[in-house]
Amino acid sequence: MKKTWIAAVISSICLSGNAATFKSLSDDELSKVDGRALLNFTKDMETYKTNSNEVVSFFKLGLDAEMSLNTNIKTLQLGCGGVNGSDGCDIDISNLALSGLPDGYDSKGNGVYNNGRASTSAKITNPFVQFAIKNNDSASQREVVGFRLGAEQILGLLTAGVSNTQNPTDGIQSFSGYMKIAGTTGSTNTAGAKFGTAQDQKISGLLDIALFGNHGFTSDPGSSETKGITVPKLDNIKFDVPGFVVQGNRTKSASAKDIIVTIPVIPLAAGSAEDKSKYSVYTGLDATQFANDQLLVNIEPCVGLGALCLVKTSKFQMGEGSKLTNLNMNVTFDQLLSMVHNIPLTGSGGYLALQQMALKWPGADKADVAQRGWWMSFADPVQLGELNVSGDVDISAVLPQVAQNITKTLTQEEMRIEIDFGNALGALAGTPIVKTLEIDVGQWTQANPSKLTLSNQILKNQDVTSNCFGGLKFC
Repeated sequence: MKKTWIAAVISSICLSGNAATFKSLSDDELSKVDGRALLNFTKDMETYKTNSNEVVSFFKLGLDAEMSLNTNIKTLQLGCGGVNGSDGCDIDISNLALSGLPDGYDSKGNGVYNNGRASTSAKITNPFVQFAIKNNDSASQREVVGFRLGAEQILGLLTAGVSNTQNPTDGIQSFSGYMKIAGTTGSTNTAGAKFGTAQDQKISGLLDIALFGNHGFTSDPGSSETKGITVPKLDNIKFDVPGFVVQGNRTKSASAKDIIVTIPVIPLAAGSAEDKSKYSVYTGLDATQFANDQLLVNIEPCVGLGALCLVKTSKFQMGEGSKLTNLNMNVTFDQLLSMVHNIPLTGSGGYLALQQMALKWPGADKADVAQRGWWMSFADPVQLGELNVSGDVDISAVLPQVAQNITKTLTQEEMRIEIDFGNALGALAGTPIVKTLEIDVGQWTQANPSKLTLSNQILKNQDVTSNCFGGLKFC
């Protein structure tokens, strides 16, 4: 077909120009000529069978070319109301921009353009439009059930929204489609907290009191004598984010699960010389924040002579070098899609489709079954870069779980706390017992990590670079 078309073109040129320059070719001569058409119309070998066993065939009109494109779209709304409900849109994205990839990245992971973002263009290779035809072999039952716009490769930066803020009102408000997010790394800072002042943070352990033998203790969070134990602010906690998929109709958020975070050491008091040389967390640590830390503990049974109860309660303070070690956490990261602004497309294919039934388009992932309505999909995992949280993360939700693991550790026989005679007398006089404790919870949290859910964190690498000439945020 291509070769016949080429011959026709040559013939037309001959008629309009100098015929002596050209000659007609025989079929045998034409068989030795290769040609390439700008437009190609093909039937895909792949088909899709519906739930009712009807066969859907696919026909593609492709453009064999590389296109350059820089564009800004103020509002992209598709499938509003309709078959998927009257309360929203299948796709709703405000302030959408497509440009070339950055020339480099700053210290936060945000793109940097040498000559401005607006001077660059995305490269779109072999764009196409494809039609899904049900019952193609039956003239009476033939029906178009979907079409899609796509490209074999897209190289560029897609951004949504204009400002990297909490709960933005623009950007990706609703997404219907399939988008794989590549595994990556990240870091965060944790906010300081007080441990032991809530009922679900009660801890227990074993004591060996000189002259009085074995006893147990349980902290009393409700006592006015309980001031709590300081959990200091921790900086630059590293974590790995496994790959995950954003998929579904009118999705508004993404969820990354099973992010394992290990905190090697959490100071519970001023550090010893060995601690300071071994752990970077002690560098610049303000030891004065531990000055008023204290727990009131109930001693069980009462320390006494016969029926005479001498010490029923005691004040307890962490001694220098006290620490919690090997805390493992399983973190779930829930993020509004409107807070994901930068989507680099590094050569992956993608498509935008409309279908009246669930369809798996040719070449799509097995799990990428486009649902009824509008659907957007990207072939390869999107590389979001390092997910570094901008603010300090509140880990107070983990503290009750930590309390349980501390109790498991301190109720082991080998962890029984020895109280010498001097401390015992001091307790009788109301003097706090000061002990240095290293509480290793790794044996418990390795197999059963403490669970924490983070929601809607501002990420450092999601600042939006304007795709405008001049000072406008969007144009």
